[in-house]
Amino acid sequence: MIRFAPVTLAAAAAALLATTAIAPSAQAQENRLNYGSYGGITGGYLMPQDTDRSGGGYLERDNGYGISAQYGHRFRNNLRLEGELGYGNMDNDRYHANGGSVGTGGDTDQFSLTGAAYYDIATNTPLTPYVGGGAGIMHQRHDRPAVTSNGSTLGGNDGNDTDFTAFGEVGIGYKVSDGLEIVPSYRYQWINDGAQGLDDTTQHVARIGFRSWF
Repeated sequence: MIRFAPVTLAAAAAALLATTAIAPSAQAQENRLNYGSYGGITGGYLMPQDTDRSGGGYLERDNGYGISAQYGHRFRNNLRLEGELGYGNMDNDRYHANGGSVGTGGDTDQFSLTGAAYYDIATNTPLTPYVGGGAGIMHQRHDRPAVTSNGSTLGGNDGNDTDFTAFGEVGIGYKVSDGLEIVPSYRYQWINDGAQGLDDTTQHVARIGFRSWF
């Protein structure tokens, strides 16, 4: 049987305790949250939900893409305020009604200006989850011809409108370096744009961005 002298055991225990005490402190210093102002850029994958029409039928649209720029500020209480300017695009796909469907051409451009409030959850690691939401305006430019499916006609929409929008968002920031974070996130967005019997637009948005601190 291998035996260890009490002095050896005591020295090993002291070294282990010292390492345990110092490492979290150093890690906390390295992984502390950045406070102050930042700028960011984010890419998004837009997944619009089917838009129901009163009396039956619905409009189906293809998934699209988006890009946005952010400017924000994180306060010492981990509250973060952010403004965002964004652009998105999605194609129309099909109009379904009366058991049939017909292809629809055209697309929709989205231009948004929103403000949001988020709460960052400090974890003393490079990962910082957050939750929050925001609201603002959405200007949409439509290009959709009129189509008819089994006797049900959906009128064309070739124009512009500006509506209220709101969203909720969850995500997580990964601290790459002292002044840079990679930020994957998920957003659920509502646009108050119902017209021609169609419900308001709702969409899921998968996002990934970069955040740089000043």
